[in-house]
Amino acid sequence: MAELRLKLQSYPHADTGRVNRLNALAMELRNTVADESAALFQEALTLAQQLNYRAGMAEAQLGLGFYYRHRGEYDRAETYSEQARAGFAQTGNRLGQTRSLYNLSSTFSEQGMYDKSLTANLRGLALAEAQHDRKWMAFLNTRLGITSTLLGEYSHAQQYLSRGLKYARESGDLLSVGNAHSGFGDLYRVQGLWAEAQRSYEAELAISRQTNNQAGLLFEEINIGEMAERQKHYVQALAYAKRSLMRASSLQLLGEMPRAELLLSRVFLHTGRPDSALVYARRSLLTSQRSGAKSQSRDASEVMAQASAKLGRYADAYRYEQLFSAYKDSLNSSDLQRRAAVLQYRAELAKKQAEIGLLTKNSQLIRKQNRAQQWFLIGALMSLGAVAGLSVVLWRSNGQKRRAYALLKQQQDELHAAQGQLVQAEKWAFVGELSAGIAHELQNPLNFMKNFAEVSVAMLSQDGAKRPAGRLGTAEREQEIMAGLKQNLQQISQHGQRASSIINDMLAHARLGTGQRVPTDLNALAEESLMLAYQGLCADDKTFQAKLGRDFDPGLDVVEVVAQDMGRTLLNLCTNALYAVRQRQQQALAAGVPYVPAVTVSTFQNFDLSVEIRVRDNGTGMSEAVKERIFHSFFTTKPIGEGTGLGLSLSHDIVTKGHGGTLTVESREGEGTEFVITLPA
Repeated sequence: MAELRLKLQSYPHADTGRVNRLNALAMELRNTVADESAALFQEALTLAQQLNYRAGMAEAQLGLGFYYRHRGEYDRAETYSEQARAGFAQTGNRLGQTRSLYNLSSTFSEQGMYDKSLTANLRGLALAEAQHDRKWMAFLNTRLGITSTLLGEYSHAQQYLSRGLKYARESGDLLSVGNAHSGFGDLYRVQGLWAEAQRSYEAELAISRQTNNQAGLLFEEINIGEMAERQKHYVQALAYAKRSLMRASSLQLLGEMPRAELLLSRVFLHTGRPDSALVYARRSLLTSQRSGAKSQSRDASEVMAQASAKLGRYADAYRYEQLFSAYKDSLNSSDLQRRAAVLQYRAELAKKQAEIGLLTKNSQLIRKQNRAQQWFLIGALMSLGAVAGLSVVLWRSNGQKRRAYALLKQQQDELHAAQGQLVQAEKWAFVGELSAGIAHELQNPLNFMKNFAEVSVAMLSQDGAKRPAGRLGTAEREQEIMAGLKQNLQQISQHGQRASSIINDMLAHARLGTGQRVPTDLNALAEESLMLAYQGLCADDKTFQAKLGRDFDPGLDVVEVVAQDMGRTLLNLCTNALYAVRQRQQQALAAGVPYVPAVTVSTFQNFDLSVEIRVRDNGTGMSEAVKERIFHSFFTTKPIGEGTGLGLSLSHDIVTKGHGGTLTVESREGEGTEFVITLPA
C-alpha cells in the first residue's frame, strides 16, 4: 500500500497512467479505508472521463459500484456497475464484465430481486467458465449459493457453496475462500445450526485477519457473537459485542453499529440487565429505522418489549410489542413473497422449456415438409427427363409422399403434446401463485392474532407481588391490564375479519370467468358502484365529504358482461379513488392549504362500439415505480392491515381475461389518477 501511495505521489501527470495508479490504490484501500477508497475511485473516474479513457472509467465505476453496494445505496451501486459492465464490453475486457456482473447479481440479491440476480449471476458464471477463471467461478458459485439460501433452496445452496469453496481453494485466492465460508455460515444460520454456523464464521474471521480485511473482521465478529448468544454462551457473546461496537466506531462503518448494539442489548437482556438492554436496543432501533433495515428494527423492538415488561412498564411493553408485530408481519410478507417468486420462477422456467420444445417441434415439422417437397420436385424432374419411367417415378413419389405425410402426422401429434405441456405448465404456475398468495396473506392476520394473544397472556401472568416500589397500585394496574386486553381482543377480531376477506378475494381470483354474461346497463352499474363506495367510506369517516361527478353517455347500449364481476371491479376502482382523495385531504388539512376532493366516473361508446369507463380522482397520485407494479398480485401502498393487494390484480384479470378488454392507468404524483376500462364491441 505504501508503495502504491508513493507511485501515485511521484506521478503528477494528468494522463492514463495516473488514472491507473488511482484505481490501483483505491482497490487496495477498499476493505480497510472505504471512504478514502471511494474518493480515489471518484477522482480516477473524473480524470478518465476528461481523457475519454474508457478502460479507466470502467474500473473506477466498478469500484464505486462495490462501495455503494456495501453502504446499501443500491440504486447508485446498480448504475455504476452497469456502466462498468458496458465499458468493459466496449474494450473487450471479459474479466471486467465478469466482476461487474457479480456485483450486479449481489446488488439485486440483497434487494430481493432474485430473478435479476440469477440472470446476472449466470451470465457472469458463463464468462468465468469460458476463461477458466477459478477465482471468479468461486465467487459466482458462492453467490448462487447465497441467493439459494435466501430463497429457501437449501439443498441447491449446499451444492453451489461446495462448488464455490472447491474453486476458491484451487485458485488460492483467500478472499474467495473466506467468502465461501461466510456463505456456509449463512446457510447453517437460517437452518438453526448455530455451532456449525459459528465455525464457518470463525474460518472467515481467520482469513480476514490474515488479509487485514477490517470490514470483514467486524462483520464476522458480530456474526460469531450472534451465534454465541444463540447458544447461550453469554460471556463470549458479550466480548464479541463490545469488540465489534468499538471496531465499528473506529472504522466509521455506521451500517454495522446497529447490529453490534442489538447483539449487546440481547446479551444484557439475557443476563438480567434490562435497563442496559433497553438503552442499546433503542439506539439500534433508531438507526435501523433511518436506514430501513426491517429485520434489525423487528429484533430491536422485541428486545425493547421484553425489557420493558421486565421493568414493569406495561404500556411501553404493549407499544413495542405492537411495533414488533408490525415489522414481523412485514418481513413475513417479504419472505412469503420470496417463496412465491421461487414458485413463479420455476413455473416460468417450465413454461419457457415448453415453449422451446414447441419451437423445436415446429422447426422439425417445417424441415420435414420442405424435405417432402424437395423429394416430390426431384421426382417430377426425373419424370420429365424419362417419360418411359413415369409410372415408376410416380409410384415412388406417392410412396415418399405417404411416408412424409405419416411423419407429418407424427410431428403434429408431438406438437399437440408440447402445446398440452405448455398449458399444463401455465396451470401449475397459477396454482403455485394462488397457493403462495393465500399462505402469504393469511400469515399476516394470523401472526397479529397470535402476537396479541401472547401479549394478553403475558399481561395476565405478571406477578403483582413482585411489582417495584412506586409503581401503580393493584386497582390501577388491573384497570391498565383490562384496557390492554380490550385493545388486544379488538385487534384479534379485526384481523380475523381480514383473514376472512382475504379468503373471499382469493376464491374470487380462482372463480374468475365462471359467471354468465348478461346484457347490462353500465351507466346504472357505475352509478351504483360509486354510491356504494362513497357510503362505505362515509360510514368509516363521518367527517369525509367529496364532490362526485358523473358523465354518462346517454346513448350507451347495454353491454354483455358478467355483472357481478364488473360491479366488483368498478366498486374497487371507486373505493381506491375515494381513499386517494381522502389521503390528500388529510395532507392538505395538515399543511393548511385549500383542497376539494373530487371523483368522477364517466362512460363513452366509441364509433367501433367499444365502451370506455373512466374513474378519475384528484387525489395523491402515484409515482412511476408504483404505477409499474399497481396490477401485481399482493402489491399495495396502504398501511399494514388496510389492504391485501388483491383488488387491482383481480380487477385487471376480470377486465382482460374475463372480458377481453383492457385496464390502464394514468397518474401524476400529487395531482391525481385515472383508470380506464375498455370493453370490446
